[in-house]
Amino acid sequence: MLRSLCSVFLLVLVKTICAFLYDTSLYVPKHLDFLLSQSNLTRDIFNDYDATLSPIYTKNDPTKPIGYDPESPKRWNYTILLYSLKLVEVIEPEEKVSVVMEIMEYWYDPRLTWNRSLYDDVDFFYTRQTNVWSPTLSAFGVNDLIDFRDQDFRLVCVNSVGMVYDYVSVRVSANCPMDVSRFPFDTQICQIRFCLPVFNAAEVEILNTIYQGVLKAEAWKTMGNSEWKLINISNRVETLRYDDGFGNLDLGIYEITIRRNPLYYIYMIIFPSFIINALSIIGVFMKGADKMSRLNVGLTNIMTMTFILGVMADKIPRTGTVPLLGIYIIMNLVIMIIAIGIVTGITELRRCAAPILKRKHSKFSGKLETFLGLPLEYSCAILLELATLAMFFMMIGFWLDDS
Repeated sequence: MLRSLCSVFLLVLVKTICAFLYDTSLYVPKHLDFLLSQSNLTRDIFNDYDATLSPIYTKNDPTKPIGYDPESPKRWNYTILLYSLKLVEVIEPEEKVSVVMEIMEYWYDPRLTWNRSLYDDVDFFYTRQTNVWSPTLSAFGVNDLIDFRDQDFRLVCVNSVGMVYDYVSVRVSANCPMDVSRFPFDTQICQIRFCLPVFNAAEVEILNTIYQGVLKAEAWKTMGNSEWKLINISNRVETLRYDDGFGNLDLGIYEITIRRNPLYYIYMIIFPSFIINALSIIGVFMKGADKMSRLNVGLTNIMTMTFILGVMADKIPRTGTVPLLGIYIIMNLVIMIIAIGIVTGITELRRCAAPILKRKHSKFSGKLETFLGLPLEYSCAILLELATLAMFFMMIGFWLDDS
């Protein structure tokens, strides 16, 4: 008896849920007619269609100029449309940039055309990508390419004129030679290049474009990350040429320009270096301190600057260019070495010159002896502090100039 009551309850519950979810507007006769027409269309289209064979015309000679045969069809077109881009990371020591790209790709297949009037004006349909021939998009000269799409559930759109549309979401890690001469106020230009391997330029023409919404400066604000800001994006097509003609290959190039946010380096390196150097100069020329204490202050400063140089070296590629931040730290080192040299030199100069000046008993020798004391040290300290301040403001000027 209890089992019967449970069965009745479940049956009522299922009917209630079905009645709640069922939308009769989705099953009107017009929709059923469309599904029937689409079924007839796809049956006729794919009846003799071989998805393993490409529609690319291959009866041409790649060693001859493009278009040498007026009777042959034009090169097969393949178009890449950049719909969105997101900068993931920039690895400076490896000179590598990683981006996530949302791309629409489309191409022409003359075997997938039909007369709309014969199929109830059905203009396009969606189908599994495995049902049609698809080109293999590859990135040229990259470290890594990851396709985020599910291999078993890729869809394409096919319209009545034979155009096939596909959507691709990939992560590309591309090589990007970097100019770090203005580090950390540098701007880098990186290229992401796509191609269709196997096919040469005489057979396939690659076209690339950018969705208009991506070209707006407002959209670029969301495409960078916390350290890098996207400031420009452009596209073009270049042909990789070889003398034999067989190796010629069209490359669809997207070029991004990114600018570093230098605030981290200003707060963590530039400003602390300025403070350390300014205080160390005061310590080196401090009145009443013995010679060894002054030297200890200077050597500690040198060790600190050397450590900061090591930290900076881990962030940039090992090229023959000395970055701007490296020049700044080296100049601080030079200033501190000069300070140590001045203190040591003044001590030795005073020790040697004092007996000579005392023997002369002249007014000038007295003033000179007085100047060789604290006035000379304080004058040198002020000059070195001004040099340190000038270096600091120079670095801030680069930052303000880029802002």
